[in-house]
Amino acid sequence: MINLQALYKEYEDDNHIDSSLYAKYRVKSGLRNENGTGVKVGLTKISDVVGYEYSNGNKIHIDGRLIYRGYDIDDLVAMRKDTPFGFELSAFLLIFGKLPTHRQLLYFHKELIKMADAHNVDIHYQTSNLLNAIQIEVLKLYGEDVDPDSDTLEERMLKGMYILASMPLLMLSHYKQKRITHYPLPDKGIAENVLCIIRQNTHYTQKEASLLDILFMLHADHGGGNNSTFTNVVMSSTGTDIYSCISAALGSLKGPRHGGANIKTSAMFDAIFDEIGTTTNQKVLRKIAKRLLDHDFFDNAGLIYGIGHAIYTKSDPRCQVIKKACKELAQEKGELEKYNCLCAFEKAALYQMRKQKHIETCANVDFYSGFAYSMLGIDKALYTPLFGMARTAGWVAHHLENRQNNRKLIRPANVYVGKRKED
Repeated sequence: MINLQALYKEYEDDNHIDSSLYAKYRVKSGLRNENGTGVKVGLTKISDVVGYEYSNGNKIHIDGRLIYRGYDIDDLVAMRKDTPFGFELSAFLLIFGKLPTHRQLLYFHKELIKMADAHNVDIHYQTSNLLNAIQIEVLKLYGEDVDPDSDTLEERMLKGMYILASMPLLMLSHYKQKRITHYPLPDKGIAENVLCIIRQNTHYTQKEASLLDILFMLHADHGGGNNSTFTNVVMSSTGTDIYSCISAALGSLKGPRHGGANIKTSAMFDAIFDEIGTTTNQKVLRKIAKRLLDHDFFDNAGLIYGIGHAIYTKSDPRCQVIKKACKELAQEKGELEKYNCLCAFEKAALYQMRKQKHIETCANVDFYSGFAYSMLGIDKALYTPLFGMARTAGWVAHHLENRQNNRKLIRPANVYVGKRKED
């Protein structure tokens, strides 16, 4: 009797591509250059990710910068002192291209609260993955739209706003297994409303609400080359509807090689705490870092999760902002011992990377974000969906930019390396 799985396994060698062929045919595997940088495939005015510069052909490591529409993320986070709507401010800036006035920001927030809709969410949909459920819900919004394929920029913008506004309610309805049709605190920011729904009450401090708002600001965009945003842009170039594009981006984020690193990092730290407690002893922490790199601890993958980045080399600005905010909340919640352990392990991990891998690198955004979510009492199952919820602001912005500039259909080429008839 023929078994399809056994048959496919038997023929696996026929489908294998020798990795050396990429160099032979000068094909950029993963759209990466030989030095690990991304191949330039587009232009954008939305955001920039800076981790190094070149001088006389030499790569120079510099402090990392994340720039939204010309504004450094550090400066945008500092603007929060004048408004409780940090995420909304970032979303407005990314989508419209300018910082909102106070009046515009209040109006933008009010519209998001008013537009949010989850009345048709199917909480009985059976799936093992929350992102999959959100994908389905976003696609269903297409069916509810009376003119879903309208191609004017203004209409696409409004549809994007509708998705952005509804995403938290769609996500939390599935997570809570009950339909949540509106925000409980209409005068508060999106981040504070999300925290209120997750906690099922308003028993949280302003430092806690502030930390979640900052996390959403940091996750709102990260250039046009990350996998989910590029997926969105590729889809946008076909002229298809924005619902399909955002759903595809969520599908990309669902992949463990793109989303989910914060969960891995958090699980790694749980294993470290179980193994050695919350020590700050460098000798002990370096041994743990060495065991991780030697495939002798945690998942034996040879990785220190939360360390290293494709662009940032000297520092990840998002990590620096989260680290500072975490310290403030750790002081309030009596978690300084654990926070100090993380800081000490960061130092030990970077030392071990230099010693064993001869790499100058830095802690990335995931290093402290899991700790931040845990202090907020947020379930690990929500880490990546919350990231996707915030990143929707950037996805909408990149979708609109692509459609406005009427770029060509993105259509790269492959080199055929299989057998031919004459073979």
